[in-house]
Amino acid sequence: MDTRKQQLREVRPEDFDADALLRAAREGRLFIAPAVEKHPLTEVLDYVERIREYATNPHVREIWEAILSHEQLAPLFYLTRYSHQRGQINWYRVTAVVIVLREKGVYRQDMTAVQLHKRLEGTNRVTNRYNGISRYLLERRELNFVRQIVERFSH
Repeated sequence: MDTRKQQLREVRPEDFDADALLRAAREGRLFIAPAVEKHPLTEVLDYVERIREYATNPHVREIWEAILSHEQLAPLFYLTRYSHQRGQINWYRVTAVVIVLREKGVYRQDMTAVQLHKRLEGTNRVTNRYNGISRYLLERRELNFVRQIVERFSH
């Protein structure tokens, strides 16, 4: 099996030849390996994990999972404006939600929003991800969804 793996070759859509694939399948030369992709929002969970020690709510990860999987909130975490960035994670929005969760008591109140941001970024300075959040603040309806999620996981 090891020699077969070494002989595998990636097939791009433009290289696709249905007849050649059928021949390879009949001859036992076709192997399909499922792509193992990390869900993009898993990156967000990994990112906010950096400030878990500053959480006051022991269910902080579940809160984030609920927010990121919420039908109305999940799309907010992707950039949509420019084609070259479309579909990428909106880190400004993530930062804005961290601040909302701090205000809701999920993170320590003795930590300022700026301090949490610096811990997230692993730096001593404020980055563009913090400075640019004013364009990505949550609207009232979205804030209500977050509030409901937080209440669901409160003691």
